[in-house]
This record gives sequence, structure tokens and C-alpha cells, in this order.
Amino acid sequence: MKSKFLILIFLFSLESLFAQEFAIINDIDGYTNVRSANNKTSKILDKLNNRHLICVMNPEGNWWNIDYAISKNEIKVGYVYKDRIKLISEYKKIPISEEKNNEILFSNKAIEVKVVETKFEKNKHSFNYVKNYPNQILKIDGKDYWGTDGEIPKTEYKSITIKFNNSTLQLPKEALENLYEPNLSSTKVNFDKDNDIIYISAMNSDGAGGYLVIWKIEKGLYKERFVAYGF
Repeated sequence: MKSKFLILIFLFSLESLFAQEFAIINDIDGYTNVRSANNKTSKILDKLNNRHLICVMNPEGNWWNIDYAISKNEIKVGYVYKDRIKLISEYKKIPISEEKNNEILFSNKAIEVKVVETKFEKNKHSFNYVKNYPNQILKIDGKDYWGTDGEIPKTEYKSITIKFNNSTLQLPKEALENLYEPNLSSTKVNFDKDNDIIYISAMNSDGAGGYLVIWKIEKGLYKERFVAYGF
């Protein structure tokens, strides 16, 4: 009975993740309002400028329910009108050209992106545990983390390298830290040619600690990452 229950949780988690997708604000006014409910008379929570990264889910009529962040440490929820966004998947897809056990390569004539994972080495990290639950990890290296539900991670990102315009960029350590159990097969690379932006995204999970992550590289420079919980 317990195993069936865990399987149901896992399937629900996957369904929740697949129902979500990254997008950006794309409004003719240059910004859009985030509202507390799916109607134009509800409270305005925030105003997001064009190309602000969001995660959309659960369309309700003419509205999208979204996750978004103003600061790195706070995920907010709200609603935006359906024609005020553009899905990242609508941009040109960079195809997979090679896939191995621990790395995946995306490439076309102009862009090459290599994502590499590695085994998690416990002795290189520090852990804080939940009070009264000594086996439940609260923080790793003093920070919140994604990818497991309180257990020791098995894998983590080793590197993400982008080659374009005869130059090479490797994402900095802070772009990859605290992101565990990467799923290379779920990784996607999209290119916004008009604004010279590369988006790298993935849906990662150990079966319980599901999350989505996206990195933004604009005009050859790493700009930001956005992490959204799957459930």
C-alpha cells in the first residue's frame, strides 16, 4: 500500500511539472499588471516589465496563473492576461546533437550549448538538519536547495558552457549551485534572435523534489536564473 501511495505522489508530481512552462512578459505597453485573481478588477500585486521571466500554469479562461520573482529569495503567485506573455518554447529551438550518460550537447551553425552533470560528493558540502528530524536536510551549504525532498542528492550540475559568435561562456558557480538531480533529457535550449537571448531550461526531480529552472544569456552575458517549484 505504501509503495502505491509513493507512486501516486510521483505521478502527481510529474503531472504538475509537465503542466508548467516558462514564459516572458510581452506586452505592447512595455509592462503588464500581475493581479491577485483572474479578472481585471482584482488587486494589482506587481507590474512586470517586458522579458521578465515567469512560469505559467493552469490557464483559467483568458488568464494565466503564474509564478514569478521580484527578488531572488521570494517566489510570488498571481494572474496575467493571456495575450501579455510569450512562451519560451515559441522561440527557435536549438536541437540536441549529442547525448551521453552525464552530458548533453545542443548545437546549430551559430550556437553550441553543453550541459554536464556529476555525482554529488557529500564530503564537499555542509548540511543543516530539521530540528527533531536528524535525517531530514534543511539546508545544504547554508542555503535552500532544489531537487530532493530532504535526502542527500545523488547528482548535481558540473558545468554549462555556451559557444557563440566565436566566444565561449561558462556559467558561474552561483548559476548552478543548490540545483540537484538534473535531468539532462528534459533540458531545452531556445534562442530569441531579435534580442540575442539564449534560454536554457530544464525540469529536474528525484521523484519528489521536482522543480523547473531556466537560465538567461543575453548578448553574450549571463543575466539570471529563475527556479520554480513543480508542486
